[in-house]
Amino acid sequence: MSMHAGSPLASRQVLCEKLLSRVQRTLGPRAARALPLSVLGALAAFATPAAHAQDSASLHVAVSVPPIAWMVDQLAGEHVEVITLVKPGDSPHAYDPTPRQVAELSTVPLYLAIGVPFEQVWLPRLVKNNAEMQVVHLEEGLNTRHFGSGEAHDHGHDEAHEQEHDEHHDAHHDDDHTDDHADHDGHDEHHDEHADHEAHGEHEGHEEHHDEHHDEHADYQEHGAQHDEDEDLGEADPHLWLDPQRMQTVVERAAEVLEARLPQHASEIDANEQRLLKTLSELDAQIAQTLAPYKGRNFLIFHPSFGYFADRYSLEQHAIEVSGREPTPREMATLITRAKDENIGTIFVSGQFSQTAAKRIASSLEAEVAVLDPLAEDYLDNLKHATEALKAGFELTDSQ
Repeated sequence: MSMHAGSPLASRQVLCEKLLSRVQRTLGPRAARALPLSVLGALAAFATPAAHAQDSASLHVAVSVPPIAWMVDQLAGEHVEVITLVKPGDSPHAYDPTPRQVAELSTVPLYLAIGVPFEQVWLPRLVKNNAEMQVVHLEEGLNTRHFGSGEAHDHGHDEAHEQEHDEHHDAHHDDDHTDDHADHDGHDEHHDEHADHEAHGEHEGHEEHHDEHHDEHADYQEHGAQHDEDEDLGEADPHLWLDPQRMQTVVERAAEVLEARLPQHASEIDANEQRLLKTLSELDAQIAQTLAPYKGRNFLIFHPSFGYFADRYSLEQHAIEVSGREPTPREMATLITRAKDENIGTIFVSGQFSQTAAKRIASSLEAEVAVLDPLAEDYLDNLKHATEALKAGFELTDSQ
């Protein structure tokens, strides 16, 4: 169906797009998140051109970040259509799906999760909006590191939701806060809920809604208790794809799911899997050899996203960011003193976050600023670049 300027369909699309934009600007991110997904999806569906209709010949797969999209493309190529929620340059820690993405996800049959924070908040809601969507947690069972001393930070959603949880108790279970709690479905609760959908189908009616809310609130309390239990470990680090060995496990799990979904292309996906695993193994060995002379060395980075990489190759990252915010003047002075003591010659940043504090520290130290990007689309080139950038930083420090 064609659509020309001035046609009723084109006019309706323009109107809906303006309405979506106005809703987001007027209500703000938090209030927009509280709108029912069915409302956002319906509006976005009108605003989505017919040209965006799904290609029935390809399996549509949704992922959160570009490195996982790259992996899926390496495995299944032309047999998949990958929807990447967080675009290059965006921060996955302050991300919410757009209404257009909500509409797309309402018909996507497969979501490959990797454990980034927004998935904990949004996936349960997206599953309710699309009960047929299979969600596979690729990160499940992998040994998870936690942000330690000098790495501690909070992600926007988590901090806001914990504050809302406290306000909820102070207000004696006020209805508005109760709605906020429904967004706190934990990782374990999501699997229970998804299994219930498959076994029993969607429930309807007010009584089901009450029971569902009660279960969600109980799950949130359980999640909170687990958080307290692990408090001494710090917050879980979601950037596990930056370790090539963990990435190999992720590849194996994704390939198994894709082969089951695309049995007619299973042999091709398997061949791609073996080739990709070999490439990642070679990359791992190459990085280990390059960074071997620098074992035990520290590097200073704004956002602590390269912890898995550092752990794998016996390095240690120290973050400028403190609890999800730029450092205070006193904290800044402490960082500068430490960096001077260690002759740090390079401050590392990524494009998803403010570079103001990093540049101030670099200026005080007469140090260089270099980029380490956790979300670059070309995974192999990105880790090679990160390796060379760290090596250059250590060499600069040694030369001073």
